[in-house]
Amino acid sequence: MDNLHDILCAFSQQFISAKKAPLRKHKLVTTFKTTVPYIEASIKRPDIKVKASPGQGNWADVPWIACFNSESTDSAEEGIYVVYLFSVDMSSMYLCLAQGVTSVRNEFKKETSNELNRRASLIRSRVPSFNTSFTSGPISLGGTTRLAKDYDSAVIWFRKYDLSKLPSNDVLIQDLQESISLYDLVLARGGTDNIETAMRVSLSSITENIEEERRKVRHTKLERNPKTSEKVKHIQGYTCKGCNFNFEKIYGDRGKGFIEAHHLIPISSLKEGQIVSMNLEKDFVVLCSNCHSMVHRGKALLTLEELISLPGVQELRKINR
Repeated sequence: MDNLHDILCAFSQQFISAKKAPLRKHKLVTTFKTTVPYIEASIKRPDIKVKASPGQGNWADVPWIACFNSESTDSAEEGIYVVYLFSVDMSSMYLCLAQGVTSVRNEFKKETSNELNRRASLIRSRVPSFNTSFTSGPISLGGTTRLAKDYDSAVIWFRKYDLSKLPSNDVLIQDLQESISLYDLVLARGGTDNIETAMRVSLSSITENIEEERRKVRHTKLERNPKTSEKVKHIQGYTCKGCNFNFEKIYGDRGKGFIEAHHLIPISSLKEGQIVSMNLEKDFVVLCSNCHSMVHRGKALLTLEELISLPGVQELRKINR
């Protein structure tokens, strides 16, 4: 098996019989997870994490292979992601843009399905071009568990494949790449965020259009993503790269581990749907709250070099050495 097509065919043909045996150390698990490097090589996106899950502890009703953009999520429990979902009877496979259901279920309980449908409708309205290649969700996987049924409502759009007549590997890869491009567009247009409540209140918002505000919101979300920002801080430390301020030195234990992460590439400079660079060492810098606010103040972001060149910041760098 040297391509995605062959792996998927083999998995679908063997899955139902494999479920009669324990999941742990079953050879089909290894087969299924070899989809990950093939997909990674096909999309060539270091910012996208690929994961394949035939189950955890026990075989899943609905096995899946997902592509997570770290800007949105790195888990199937929340956010938006591209995913292959297999029907319970292994007759069909769906390539979908889907939503994480666990976080929605925890908040909305019995109204989970209605909420997932509402969010899916919002995303479809923001990216209407999806319907040239994909079909509107929901889908029907034939699951009996609550999670499997939630998957049905979580699907925003999909392409359905007959597993007995799976298209060629080239077609599968082309479809996957197209779904990833639409995924990028969804994130650029705000996903499920309501822009009027998500945007930062500022004087500039009076004159800026919705696209400009959306880019500001996206930039802010990128910096505040806790998993990303914590990794940046771990790598770069907790001393401001602008003025050399260190919160722990001034505030003791209360200030220990506190600093903010700033993304150096302004989202406003990128074309809609363009990849947001996520190199934690090169694309981010740690700043104190004051420097971070000043970098963002005004129409154009200050570069780190421009920030450091300010006379007042030069004085602070000497004081905070």
